[in-house]
Amino acid sequence: MEIRSYSKILFCVLVLSSLFASCAKDPKEEYSEEITDISLPEKDKLPLYYGKDLQPVWENKNSSKPREISKFIMKDQENRNVSEDFCKGKITVVSFFFTKCAGICPTITNNLSLVQKEFEADPNIQILSFSATPDLDSPQVLKEYGSKRKIRYEKWKLLTGNQKEIYTLARDSFNADTAIPKEDAKKKLTENDFLHSDHVYLLDSQLRLRGIYNGKMKSSIQELNSDIEVLKREL
Repeated sequence: MEIRSYSKILFCVLVLSSLFASCAKDPKEEYSEEITDISLPEKDKLPLYYGKDLQPVWENKNSSKPREISKFIMKDQENRNVSEDFCKGKITVVSFFFTKCAGICPTITNNLSLVQKEFEADPNIQILSFSATPDLDSPQVLKEYGSKRKIRYEKWKLLTGNQKEIYTLARDSFNADTAIPKEDAKKKLTENDFLHSDHVYLLDSQLRLRGIYNGKMKSSIQELNSDIEVLKREL
């Protein structure tokens, strides 16, 4: 199931839960108006995301702030500083990975190369991939990783930096930390342990979250490419 469809289903579940859970609190006491009011998908328009559950909203009815990428300063594969200002005025695809990953990371990287290829001539489209093991992924290690996978520096930045800052950004901006599996719960994982998901994220030129996709599925990445075209019309 693709992530956009999942968001719609999740929204319906949340609405129905609020209607039929008679013993629950009034949702309006906990959530903003954007979330408690019904917001239906609009053709050729991407939603904004609100609240702790990343609720997709197609019509912004008041001044509540949607999810956006938080402030950061990282080093890229050329050992140059990159901050959130680098995203202003551009469309940005965000992912989380680490170079030693033998599981989902290679698949996600290969799929994101489709984004790189599709928009290789457009300077307003870029990819940022944050390392989940920054203590191991130095700029030099990232450079070697990028070279092996034909990652173009001008299009795709591989980022490393302070571990706590990366984990906080991932969790607070994108909910990019997956739930701890039952088999790992007994290991007493802490906030210093980061189990990154297979999602990739789409930011608009104002740094706001506009889409969530399954990085393992080419069909979802193709949807991402289509949504980038939608955002290009907003530039």
